[in-house]
Formats: sequence, structure tokens, C-alpha cells
Amino acid sequence: GHGCETMPAFWSRHSPFRAPLTLHAPEDIAHFYRTRQALGLGGGILIANPVPENEEIPAKEMDGYIQAAQKAAEALNVSGKAVTPFLLSKILELTGGRSLKTNIALVENNARLAARIAKAL
Repeated sequence: GHGCETMPAFWSRHSPFRAPLTLHAPEDIAHFYRTRQALGLGGGILIANPVPENEEIPAKEMDGYIQAAQKAAEALNVSGKAVTPFLLSKILELTGGRSLKTNIALVENNARLAARIAKAL
């Protein structure tokens, strides 16, 4: 994870799942990537980057929204490819738009980190 000891949970900065490795600077991530390449290790790397602290929705709060959205989907027999859009729409409604604001902040934060890593490479 980038500056996080646990894996971020999308709208929330923390989850109960420990990150297998924590790197604090984009230069460290670039060095890790170059080292893997030099060793000939295949596969990619996943960089877990949490949403900015001032934009997060705490996990305990989000859990309630997610459970309510899942119950609504079950009650309406939503299934298949309709589930994800339904859940996101319901969560947007339940959070009063906060989930979308948080999602946008996460995308922007990921883009900033990606640019800093690319520059370091």
C-alpha cells in the first residue's frame, strides 16, 4: 500500500486486511518496480492508494449504507449485470451524494500518485 498499513476499502481509508507491503514515496514504488523488472519477475503490482482523509466515508458508516443497498437489491430481485449500477445508485442516494464526491476524490488521488510514480520511473 502507498502510505497505508491496511488495504483501503474504496470509500474508506482502512479495512481489516493488512497490506503485504507499505511504501511511502512514489520514488520507493518506482524503485520496487524497477527491482522486480531487473530480477525478471513476471506479473504486475497493485498499488493500494487510499482516498484522501478529508474525503473518506468511515468504514463503519459505509457498511450500513452498503448493507441497506444490498437489502434493497434483494427485495427488488435485482440480479446479474444490473446489481452494480443499482448498488452504486442506491449508495449515492443513501449518502446524499457523498459517495460520488469520495469516488471522484479517489480517482483524482490515484491519478496524482500515478503521475508521481511515472515521473520517478
